[in-house]
Amino acid sequence: MNPPVLPPPGPAAPRKKRRWLLIGCAGFLALVLIIVATVAITLWWMQRPIKPVVLSPEEKTAVEAKLERVQGTAPPNARSPETSESRSGKTLELDRPYVPGAKLIKLTEREINGLLNANTDLGNTVRLEFGRDAINAYLAVPIPKDFPIMGGKMFRARGRFAISVGNGGTPYAILEDVTVFGLSLPKAWLGGVKGENLLADVVKQNPNGPVLRGIKSLRVEPGALVLEVED
Repeated sequence: MNPPVLPPPGPAAPRKKRRWLLIGCAGFLALVLIIVATVAITLWWMQRPIKPVVLSPEEKTAVEAKLERVQGTAPPNARSPETSESRSGKTLELDRPYVPGAKLIKLTEREINGLLNANTDLGNTVRLEFGRDAINAYLAVPIPKDFPIMGGKMFRARGRFAISVGNGGTPYAILEDVTVFGLSLPKAWLGGVKGENLLADVVKQNPNGPVLRGIKSLRVEPGALVLEVED
C-alpha cells in the first residue's frame, strides 16, 4: 500500500511580504512623528521670549558701587568735615580728602544684562554673552500682528562681535556673524562689513584719535567685560 501523498505547502511569501510592509509603515510613521516633534520643538524654541536678568538687592548694590568708584562720586568712608580746636581756641576745619575714581572697571555678564533690564526697555528683547574677546548678542522682538509676513510671531536674530583694544596687538572690532531665523547672512547683505576690522581705518588714519584716546585696554573675558583707562 502506497503512503498518502501530502499536498504541497502553501506559499509563505505573501505573509512575509505583509509583515515587512507593516514594519515599513510603522517605521515611516515613527519618522513622521519625529519630524513633526522636531519642527514643533524648533518653533517653540524660536518663539520663546528672552528672560530678563533681574539683579538681587545685593547684586544691585555691588554694581552701583563699581560704577560709583569709576565716577568718583562715592569715596570710601566719606564723612562730614572734621573740626579741631587750635591753641587760640578757634575752631579749624580739617582738609577734606579726595579719592579719585578707579582706573579699571570689571562688569560681569549678569550685571550688564541686569543694567539693561533696569535702565532700558531692552531687558525682554536683548541678551548679551561674553566670551574670549567676543560678545554674543541675542535679539527677540515680537512682530506686530498686522504685519503681512509672520505677524504675531517672534523675530529672532543673533550676532557675534569680536573686539579687543590695547591688549598687545592691533585693535580690532569685527562683526563676525549675523544670523536671522537660523540663516547666517552673507557679507553682501550686510553692506560688506562682515568680517572686516571696523577699527582698521581709524587706527591707520589716527591711532591717537578720540575713539581710542584714553583707553588703555578693553577686553572681553568669559562672563565679563573689563575696561581700563589711562592716567
